[in-house]
Amino acid sequence: MNEDHDISNRSLRETKKRKAQTDIEEAALRLFLEKGYEQTSIKDITDEVMMSSRTFFRYFTSKEEVLTGFTQTTQKERMEQMDSNASVQQALRSIFSLLSQKYEQQRQNLLTRYHISKQTESISSLFLYKLLEPEPLICEELCSHIKGANRDRVRFLVAIHMAAFRVSVEIWLEDTENKSRLKDILFNHLDQFKDM
Repeated sequence: MNEDHDISNRSLRETKKRKAQTDIEEAALRLFLEKGYEQTSIKDITDEVMMSSRTFFRYFTSKEEVLTGFTQTTQKERMEQMDSNASVQQALRSIFSLLSQKYEQQRQNLLTRYHISKQTESISSLFLYKLLEPEPLICEELCSHIKGANRDRVRFLVAIHMAAFRVSVEIWLEDTENKSRLKDILFNHLDQFKDM
């Protein structure tokens, strides 16, 4: 009975934490759009959600993390079902298919963040850099999961995929008519590289 109570309390805490993070993100994005990213302070955000700055820092380390947090969260979900018998190329295709799918499900959210990031050159660079941040982790996980993987070759292939993904995300987000799927844009780029 006590164990059930502990699980219930943990679940309630997690729900409250997710709600607080969502409230902060929604308020921050709204303010970034209305006032501009640089003109919005952490105090503006905390006033909007009626919490202290101290509480804000329990959930986010900075305004930048509020803006770019989505990309980091999405990329952490990518490697849970990797087949150790797959080739590096097959594993990469699977990882980036999943990433593309996750981004497509959150297009409007990403589009808002992308437009905000475009307001300021340094933030725009940061936003695009965050897409590349998990590159070393993907290399490490591939090398430890794929039998006989050559580390140098894996690093090279992951770098190609990450660069193609970054460019593809930009093209996809800039397509105002949303005619193409991110996955199609990405694999079209990678297939062109394969023929070079």
